[in-house]
Amino acid sequence: MRELLYSFFAGINEVIRGRTMSVMILFALISVGIWGTAGMLFLPQIVAFTDRLVDWLPFAMLRSNGAWMLSTFLWIQAIMITIALVSLLLTVTVYRKLPKEKYASAAFWTVFLTTVLWTVVWFYKGHDIYEAVLHWLTTLPFETVENGVSYLMVFYILYNAVIITMIFLVSLYSPVLLRRARERYYPFESMHTEAQMRSVGYTIRDTIIFVTASTLLLPLLFIPVLNVFVQLLLWLWLVKDTFTYDVGALFYTKDELENVKKYNGMLWVIAGVTAMFNFFPIINFAGPFVGEVMMFHFLVGLKSKR
Repeated sequence: MRELLYSFFAGINEVIRGRTMSVMILFALISVGIWGTAGMLFLPQIVAFTDRLVDWLPFAMLRSNGAWMLSTFLWIQAIMITIALVSLLLTVTVYRKLPKEKYASAAFWTVFLTTVLWTVVWFYKGHDIYEAVLHWLTTLPFETVENGVSYLMVFYILYNAVIITMIFLVSLYSPVLLRRARERYYPFESMHTEAQMRSVGYTIRDTIIFVTASTLLLPLLFIPVLNVFVQLLLWLWLVKDTFTYDVGALFYTKDELENVKKYNGMLWVIAGVTAMFNFFPIINFAGPFVGEVMMFHFLVGLKSKR
C-alpha cells in the first residue's frame, strides 16, 4: 500500500512539472481537436448510428438512461464552468503573485479540488438530480427524448475517443517520460531503447482491440450498473496491457517480463487508479501520465530489489 501511494504521488508530481504539463496540454489539444473536428464533420453519420441503437430501446429504459446521461452531462458542465470562473478569479488575484514555475501546480490543484467539490455534491445529491431530470423527461414527447439520448451518445463516443487518443499519445511519449523518471529515481537501471518500435506496435494492437470490443459491447451501455462495469473493465484492460508493456519493454527482457505476470494483482490496481481518472473531466487528461509513472515505479522498483 505504501509503494502504491508513493508511486501515485510521484505520478502527480510528474504531471505538475512544467515540461510534463506542457506536453499534457498539447496532447489534450490534439485529442480534443481531432475528435471535435471529426464530430462536426461526421455528426449526421454518428447520430444516424446512435439513432439505430436507441430505436431498439423501450421508452422506460430510454427515459432512465437519458436521465442518467443528462445528469452526468450536467455534472461535467458544472465542473468546467466552475473551473473557468475560479481560474479567472485566481488569474487576477493569486496567480499574479505566483512565480512562473508554480503555475502548472496551481492549475492542477484548481482543477482537482473543483472536481472533488462537485463529485461530493453529486455523491450526496446525485439521486435527487437524477430523479428531477427523469421527471422532466417524462413530460417530453418520445421523439424528443429519443433524439436527445442519441446526441448524448455522440458525446459519450467522442469523449471515449479522446481518452483512447490520450492513452495512445502518452504511450508513444513514454520513452521520453520514462527516461526522465529513470534518471531521477533509478539512474543505475539500463533502458532497452531498441524496444521502442515493438512498444509502438503493441500499443496500436491494443488500441484496435479496445475499439473493436467497445463497438461490440456498445448496446450494454444502456443497462444500468452493467454499463459502468463494462466501461471500467475495458479501460482497465487497455491501461494495464499498454502501460505494462511500455515499461516492461524498456526495462525488462522478454523472459523477465513473463515473470511479472505473478504480480498481476498490483498491475490491475494501478490500472484501476489510472482508469478512475477517466470518469472526471479535465483531470482525465492527467490520468495516462500518472498511470505510466505508477507502472514505472512498480515494475522498475521491483526489478531493482532483485
